[in-house]
Amino acid sequence: MKNKILKIVFLLALTSSVLTSCVKDDDFDIPNLIPGFIENFDDIDFNQNFDYEGWTNFAETGTKLWIEREFSDDGYIQFSSFQSNEPSNIGWAITPAINLDEFDGAKFSFESASNFVDNPNNKLEVFISSDFDGTDVLGATWTPLSAVVANNTTNGYIYIPSGDIDLSAYSGTIHIAFKVTGNGTTLDGLFQVDKVKISSLN
Repeated sequence: MKNKILKIVFLLALTSSVLTSCVKDDDFDIPNLIPGFIENFDDIDFNQNFDYEGWTNFAETGTKLWIEREFSDDGYIQFSSFQSNEPSNIGWAITPAINLDEFDGAKFSFESASNFVDNPNNKLEVFISSDFDGTDVLGATWTPLSAVVANNTTNGYIYIPSGDIDLSAYSGTIHIAFKVTGNGTTLDGLFQVDKVKISSLN
């Protein structure tokens, strides 16, 4: 009986300690991410070339472009070199101009998926530019962004979150590009991109 009483007293003391040691709401504010730029690709023209207003769909090599797709009423954009019969396919999907001065602590995120990707040279990359004029893709300066992307190890149409990518080093007008490298023979897998978002700290 004495042991039971001691256990109850101990548990009550422990609970009280945990509750009183919790940080109060007014000690500091936990920042929340407030979406500012969102593109979920909801308005899809199935299997047609991607042509959303303000976006750039550019074939650096070959003739393949990003296309609009959907599955279970969820839209996304997709790039694949399958059956291109071309030695190189490099396709860019570039966001409209985004003014980072309108954001407080901007964070960028998206989701990507892959399938039939057998070679790491068949890849999706993400870049940012502060000098893209909306037309001359290859004349702009593109800096790689460190993002988690779908690749040859994540096949199966499984969406991979990119993580929150810090854009605080940038200001003014920027563009973000999704670039896929492939060909019509050994690098003919597909990549999908969805839920593109830039958020601001509250």
